[in-house]
Amino acid sequence: MANQTMTVTEGLKTGILDITAHANKKAGNAAGTDKFYFTNDGLTFLAVSGGAAPAAIAFTAVVNQWGRTEVLSVTPTANKFTIIGPFKPHLFNNSSGQVEFDPAAGGQADDTYLVVRMSK
Repeated sequence: MANQTMTVTEGLKTGILDITAHANKKAGNAAGTDKFYFTNDGLTFLAVSGGAAPAAIAFTAVVNQWGRTEVLSVTPTANKFTIIGPFKPHLFNNSSGQVEFDPAAGGQADDTYLVVRMSK
């Protein structure tokens, strides 16, 4: 599989009822080689529906203007929903304004990812 650029879904007052059925969802990465990217303005979250044995998700940190980096690795809960974020742009955005994450090697194809931007 190739790298995946994810579409950011706008959060709604009515909610997102099922992230596993949403048109913008991406399936987990069974081979453990894909990287995922999404645009981030600091109000963006990653919603994860963990499969039976969800893979840890490592977020790529960048060095900000003060030399600080943030290390973030999260293992979603099996058969539950996990919300990760928001992501501070100066700590997680690459030069294209995107957050990059990579499921651990051996990641599960039944993990589902959806990027949601909180409404102002």
